[in-house]
Amino acid sequence: PPISSYNDKLETMMAGGDVPDIFSISQAMTRLPNYVAREQVMPLGDLIAKSEKLSAIDQSYYNALAIDGVVYDVPYYYPRVKCLFLRKDIMEKYGINLSTTPTTEEFMTEMSKLKGTGIIPFSFPKWIDNFQYFMNSFGAYAGIYKNADGTYVDGMQEPQMVDALNYLRDLYTNGILDQEFITTENSTMREYVYTGKAACDIDYVANYSNYMIQSEAAGAATDVQPIYMLVGPDGKGGGLNESIQTAWCISSECKDPEAAMRVIEALVTDPEMHAAFYNTGVEGVHYTIENGQAVATEKAANSGYSIKYNYLTDSFIPDFSSLAYQPDEKTKETLEVQKGYIEEAMKLRGDKQMIPSNVSTLYDETAASITSTWKEVVSQIVLGSTSVEDGLKSYKNFWDSVDGDTMLKELNGQ
Repeated sequence: PPISSYNDKLETMMAGGDVPDIFSISQAMTRLPNYVAREQVMPLGDLIAKSEKLSAIDQSYYNALAIDGVVYDVPYYYPRVKCLFLRKDIMEKYGINLSTTPTTEEFMTEMSKLKGTGIIPFSFPKWIDNFQYFMNSFGAYAGIYKNADGTYVDGMQEPQMVDALNYLRDLYTNGILDQEFITTENSTMREYVYTGKAACDIDYVANYSNYMIQSEAAGAATDVQPIYMLVGPDGKGGGLNESIQTAWCISSECKDPEAAMRVIEALVTDPEMHAAFYNTGVEGVHYTIENGQAVATEKAANSGYSIKYNYLTDSFIPDFSSLAYQPDEKTKETLEVQKGYIEEAMKLRGDKQMIPSNVSTLYDETAASITSTWKEVVSQIVLGSTSVEDGLKSYKNFWDSVDGDTMLKELNGQ
């Protein structure tokens, strides 16, 4: 079913105490802490340790959703990380010289070469949380997070946020950031880069192949260069880390957790099972194999089904050569490049933190309004309807109104 329908059904079951033995969660950073607080999911650390295949998955991917050091999930895809994609044909035509990890100053200078050309230097969507990519360059974090000392603080009130907001404001006033970004959908942003109307945008590294395919389809074929991060004045930076979004869990009431974990292990690490479950479906029902390639059956195609090869780059499985079907050579080459880009992006991803539920009542009650308020303030600052100083004053007034300092004390166990 559509993911929204699945989420609704799962939430209804969980709320009623009817917890499936094995279940997949999406929006895991939001949902998992609630399930853990209700004691509905089982700690999985010991079961993972008994599995050679699951133990081979990078521990940082388990840690991404760990709560107080305890792992309750098994991820099946890499963390969702965004980079910037820059059209190589525009780089060459206008002499834009940027590496995959340039400095914030270099990005500002080089992208300024497009002013007056009619090309939008940097297309951007209306979703304000994407600005975290640039905040990473200044060691800033929008929202509450645990700092290097292990203390929860409010990132909007940390001094480095001022520098990050000034940089974002400069991107806009200098005409690099799309002047219409506040009304731009993700699909429009991508279309601008596919067609060459814009030089650059921000997108998931795993979407690299789409830029190759769609730019060719638009009659503006080009390769794109990933920019994994911008290095700030103090050497900081990182890609936009949206963390692990989807994962498997086991009910705390499961009668046979070892058997449940064997099922999860197969779904996550077995090439045939993983490809069939997440992408290609069942041979003879969804596809047939012709000349070594999977071809959608007429019935499946008429239902909107199409062959996708996301698993080749998004999963933790290193080798799918055992499958009876493979993508064509051109697709395979593109996906091999994409796989390399994803692996590099994992090394350079920025911080992303999850706040546990049921620690601070104040936080649980006001988390959503904190997020919506900082997004509103950031958008006003970037657009110039308020100054950095006045915007942060406005945010501080909101913070005081929800007793934010007490909230931090609760989170810090004081």
